Amino acid sequence: MVFKDLRGYLGELEGRGELVRLSEPVSVDLELPALLRNMMYRGGPALLIERTKEGTLPAVGNLFGTWERVLLALGGVEPSKASERVIDLLNVKPPTSLIDAVKALGELRDASRYFPRTIRNAPVKEVEWREIDLGKLPAIRQWSLEPGRFLTFGVSIIRRGGITNFGYYRLQVIGRDRFIMHWMPWRRSAQYAEEGETEVAVVFGPDPVTMLMAGVPVPHPLDKLLLTGVVRGEGVELVKGSTVNLNYPANAELVIEGRLTGEYVKEGPFGDHVGYYSIVKEYPVVKVTAIYSREDPVIPVTVTGKPVLEDGNIIKFGIEVMKPLLRQLIPEIEDVYMPPEGVGYWTIVSIRKRYPGQARRVMTALWGLLPVYNKVVVVVDSGVNVRDLGEVVYAIASNLNPQRDVVVMPDYPTEELDPSTPTPGLGSKLGLDATRKLPDEYEGKEYPEEAKAPREVEEAAEKLVNAILSRYRNAKANKA
Repeated sequence: MVFKDLRGYLGELEGRGELVRLSEPVSVDLELPALLRNMMYRGGPALLIERTKEGTLPAVGNLFGTWERVLLALGGVEPSKASERVIDLLNVKPPTSLIDAVKALGELRDASRYFPRTIRNAPVKEVEWREIDLGKLPAIRQWSLEPGRFLTFGVSIIRRGGITNFGYYRLQVIGRDRFIMHWMPWRRSAQYAEEGETEVAVVFGPDPVTMLMAGVPVPHPLDKLLLTGVVRGEGVELVKGSTVNLNYPANAELVIEGRLTGEYVKEGPFGDHVGYYSIVKEYPVVKVTAIYSREDPVIPVTVTGKPVLEDGNIIKFGIEVMKPLLRQLIPEIEDVYMPPEGVGYWTIVSIRKRYPGQARRVMTALWGLLPVYNKVVVVVDSGVNVRDLGEVVYAIASNLNPQRDVVVMPDYPTEELDPSTPTPGLGSKLGLDATRKLPDEYEGKEYPEEAKAPREVEEAAEKLVNAILSRYRNAKANKA
């Protein structure tokens, strides 16, 4: 099932008992964020906060606080399975005969359902705000040292040369019609802005898959809207902006249209997803040119802090979506995993190893593709379960020789939010080669053979142990 909008998703959550409505008013200053953090840490339901003490629009949070809710947003399909359709599109071959041409037309017709399409009567434009006032939105202050209120779950959209990108960048509200756009230098949207694009749209509450895709770093020149349509199983419905030459999701709850003013002002500090305050730095200012919304909009809010919070599931979703593309670019990858406690900085990857130095090649490829992630990359052999930290630690303990298998890449771009780097945006990378070594990596010798008993012996032992344990448990139960 593809959810057309956020409301359909909220209705499904409520029907399953996965959404709770809160009628008691809470403050957007510290209280609401603490409430959502506590709910996320405890694995609780999504929360629709109907009233705030400041009289803002209603807020909804913890939408993706469990992996089950992420899968529900996808209609029960694993993200990597959904994004495999992208590979099918990339593998369409040019026709070499009339029959091939007819087949290709059919394939293109099938693929066209993923394309975004523009409509005229959009729910997000039911109401034009005659008075622009960002104070009516549930912008939050979540930590004591933050200097003001931030919009945390708006999907910021920018376009360059017909290619659309969108993502999550926190927005510090600094006036009724002005906010600071926090996009870091390595972000694709920041690159588009530096190349002269000035128009932006910030959408709140599009359909849940579009919300999840906003947290996925998709490299240029892939159009993120097209990729989103592929993952959804159908294209995103868009509407043309009124004061900006941009198209944005037509079924969203609210949209802010605006332009970069060319002004840069200090932003932050902000208690970020690593659990530390990020730096104070100058970022671009956006002046709001219009706000449109539904009749009774509900505004999504997310919070940050020490893991594991909602963003851990969004990061997990992102790596699962990108896995088929990574396998196309780095074919030896068997599986890849980012533990949510690693806040995107730890990556464990298993490979089908065939030649010396292959683990290092995979490390450097990942660092080049996603420089803001992958601070630490652990490479293990095919067959090691990258989600089982016990197996990963054992692979490191048994296969890693620190003098030979530790790679440090100094002076490498990194995320500005990383508190370990004294120079924001510039850090280093660590690679751990925990694969079994080939003779060329092991002074010409064969790597020691794993100790294994014959399979029939192990199977007989397992059968006997099962019988013994059954008698053991029964005896304990009788004594109790």
